[in-house]
Amino acid sequence: MIPGTALIATVYQEGSGIRRWLDAIAAQTAAPEEFVIVDGGSTDDTVAQIESHPWPAGFPRPRVVVQRCNIAAGRNIAVRNCTVPVIVATDAGSLARPEWFQEMARPFGEDPGIAVVAGRSENVLRNAFQKQLSRYLGEVVTITSETAMPSSRCVAFRREAWEAVGGYPEWLTLTAEDALFNHNLRAAGLRFHYAPSAIVDWEVRPDLKRYLRMMYQYGYGSAEAGQAVRIYVRWLISVLIPPIILLSRHPIRDVPLRYSRNFAASAGWIMGLLFGHKPPPGWRRINGVLLSPETQRTIDGAKSS
Repeated sequence: MIPGTALIATVYQEGSGIRRWLDAIAAQTAAPEEFVIVDGGSTDDTVAQIESHPWPAGFPRPRVVVQRCNIAAGRNIAVRNCTVPVIVATDAGSLARPEWFQEMARPFGEDPGIAVVAGRSENVLRNAFQKQLSRYLGEVVTITSETAMPSSRCVAFRREAWEAVGGYPEWLTLTAEDALFNHNLRAAGLRFHYAPSAIVDWEVRPDLKRYLRMMYQYGYGSAEAGQAVRIYVRWLISVLIPPIILLSRHPIRDVPLRYSRNFAASAGWIMGLLFGHKPPPGWRRINGVLLSPETQRTIDGAKSS
C-alpha cells in the first residue's frame, strides 16, 4: 500500500465490461490507502459487480457512492469522499496496466513541487473500423511535462491543487470537464509531471455510430468550455464546403469517415453554442481560457506573495 494516496473512478452502466476493469485494478503492483467509486445512477448490475468483486489482501475494498450526476460532479464527489492528500483518477472504460498506480503515485513522493501527474493512454484497436480511425487520428505527438493535458482516465493530483481551482467544472453538461480542469491547473501555475510508464489501455469506439456520438458530445462540451474554436470552425467549413476536405493530407479512402466526423463534431459544437450551459457567475475568460473564481484567487494570491 502507498500511504496518503487514493484511487477514484466514475462509472455508469458498465455492467458488461466492469469485471475486466476491476480485475485490472486488483492486479496492481501497489495499492492505494483509499478507493472510492462514484456510480452515476446505473440501472444494470454495475454496483452489484463492484461490491461482490474479490480483492487481494492489503487492497482496500472500494467505497461505492451512488448519486445521479454528470462526470465532473462524480469526480468531485469522489475526491470529497477521500481524506488523503494524493488522488489518482481513472475511468471504467480503460484498463490499467499492472504498474500503473505505482507509477502514477511515485512522482509525488520524489518531488514535493509536483502538483499533477499525467499518465499515458494507449489506444486498443480490435477491429477494422478502429484501425481505420487510427490511420488518420493516431498522429504521433511528443508529450512533455510542459505540454501534457491528461485525460481523467489517467491523471493524479494533490488535493490542494484540486481545491486551488475549485475542482472539476460541474456546470458542463457532459464532456470537456478534464480539459477545462487541466487549463485551470496550468493557469494557476501548478506544476505538471509526465509519467510515460504509467499506462492505461483505452479501446477506441468500435463502430461508426458510437464514434460519431462521442464526437458530437465532444463538440458540445468544447463549445460550452470555449475550447478548440479554430478546430471546430475548420471542421464546420469543411462540412459546408465539402471539396475542402480533399486538401487533407490523410488518405482519400477515408474521406467519408472524416466528413462524418467533421459533421458530427461541428453539429455538436453548434448545438453547444446555442443551447449549452453558460459559465456560472464569477467565471471569466482570461487569455482565452475560462477560469473559475478559485483559480483567479489562486493567481491573484501568487502575484501578491
